[in-house]
Amino acid sequence: MLKAKPHVLFVQCRFLRMMKNIPKNGKFTAKFGDNSMFDLGEVRTSLLRKGQAPEEKSKQLFPTDPDAPIQLGFNPFQRADRKCLLCELGIQLDYKNGRLLQQFVSNFSGRVYDQHVTGLCKKQYQTLLATIATSRKAGYMPVLVKDAKYLRDPRLFDPLKPIRTHSYD
Repeated sequence: MLKAKPHVLFVQCRFLRMMKNIPKNGKFTAKFGDNSMFDLGEVRTSLLRKGQAPEEKSKQLFPTDPDAPIQLGFNPFQRADRKCLLCELGIQLDYKNGRLLQQFVSNFSGRVYDQHVTGLCKKQYQTLLATIATSRKAGYMPVLVKDAKYLRDPRLFDPLKPIRTHSYD
């Protein structure tokens, strides 16, 4: 059984299989000694890094009672914060970019899709409405229909399957 320093024997899971097949060369024997036979049943995985104090963290992550619940500092089942398409990619709307703005306009009626269909946040949706109005006044976008040259552009969303359900407010 190997007795190592507390900060040396914390190993990631993916390296456990490789530990059996390591040839005991000079670097290996210098680090772990000659009689270093790993008992893989006792090697525990950890999130500890070399510079942290192992005593406090190992007590917190691995309680002495194996049936005791582990206290995590976060909720592993919590969904990530959902951002709208424009916020996530950092896209700034410009009234001269008619091709991007026409992605949010209906092909048939020329109306702007609702916020729950596009999946935009409230701030970006208000900016989109103002930018489309400015673009139409400046002549970069038609008022009633979508330009024919933009009909084959890839879709940012499916208007028949809204991203969020309608709130009916």
